[in-house]
Amino acid sequence: MNRWARLAALALGVGLCPHAVCAEPRPLTQATIAASAAAAADWVSTYHALKYYRVREMNPVLHPMEGSPAQLVTVGALMDVGGVTAWNVFVGRDHPRVATTGLWVMTAFRGYLAVHNMRNERQAAHR
Repeated sequence: MNRWARLAALALGVGLCPHAVCAEPRPLTQATIAASAAAAADWVSTYHALKYYRVREMNPVLHPMEGSPAQLVTVGALMDVGGVTAWNVFVGRDHPRVATTGLWVMTAFRGYLAVHNMRNERQAAHR
């Protein structure tokens, strides 16, 4: 197993085990799981679009890795794990309602991005 596959497995494990990343697991658990699932849907649709339809990645941090969809998705997913972990620890500890609201907003946005990726695939297929 190469190192990118190991990092992807680690990101998936952390995403499925929100108690490990929540400062206060009870109020943030459902929102963390939902945000993780929405991010996973976004990354799966991003990988599929990059691999099979040659769409462009617009994130300037990830754009240089556009030629390697697996690497791009792994690095992006690890950035998500780090961001959600930091959010839950630093915001969730003192302001659980704000943290929960932020995670639900992230869930909605990442859901939008997954749908956006699928629409881009359809447009690319018709070109």
